[in-house]
Amino acid sequence: MRVASGIYRAESRNEVIYALDCGGAYGLVDVGGEAGLNAKLGQLESDGVDLDKIAAVFVTHCHEDHAGAIPKLRSARPLRVVAHRLAVEHLRHCPAYAPIDSDLVDYTVDAGDTVEIGDLVLQVHHLPGHTPDSVAWQLGDNLFLGDIMRCDGTIGWMDVHWGSCVGDYRSSLQRLLRMKVANIYPGHGECGPFTREAVEGALRRLNALTEADGNLLVSVGRPAPRRTAETPAKIVRLSTGQPAAS
Repeated sequence: MRVASGIYRAESRNEVIYALDCGGAYGLVDVGGEAGLNAKLGQLESDGVDLDKIAAVFVTHCHEDHAGAIPKLRSARPLRVVAHRLAVEHLRHCPAYAPIDSDLVDYTVDAGDTVEIGDLVLQVHHLPGHTPDSVAWQLGDNLFLGDIMRCDGTIGWMDVHWGSCVGDYRSSLQRLLRMKVANIYPGHGECGPFTREAVEGALRRLNALTEADGNLLVSVGRPAPRRTAETPAKIVRLSTGQPAAS
């Protein structure tokens, strides 16, 4: 479904991915799990997206229902995968955190980085809390944010075993309030306008969840490693042409 100029949405098995028209090529925000990949690609193709021109994937976080189909997609077509640097790292304090195989990720990014592909410029926002590697991709006043928040203020599930952190989550939601965004595109549920009320609702849900959990999440969760001031932001420039198959 075309949901905005140059933005297409596909959903299967309660997983949502997006195709971005880069001008001569397409980039995907997330790919979902392997089981629902063909259904999502079929929807995009029926909306006019040329699947042979998919040149890149932008990952919001490493969970299987967002990144699980990357191996299958890469086996079918050459493309570039971009994810947060923590998406490929093994974090010792997160026994259930399954990073993406580093061989499947071509570029890692961090807060403040920029990715350019064709006509598009994507800004990278590191917004951990749900997972250490959670990022939002900003395209103009549109924000693709995975499980960070839905339009109704629902937040992603939290589990300390995969690195969820209440303090990080609260800071990330507060950062959302300061961002200049008009529309949000979550990895589950409908996309729609960004509202302060939704973020405030997400903060209330976060507080309620931690209280119901006996503050276990508060006491155990560890903040995600952040970019240091000594590490400069970078620009990743991607060609709209596909890389040669290996």
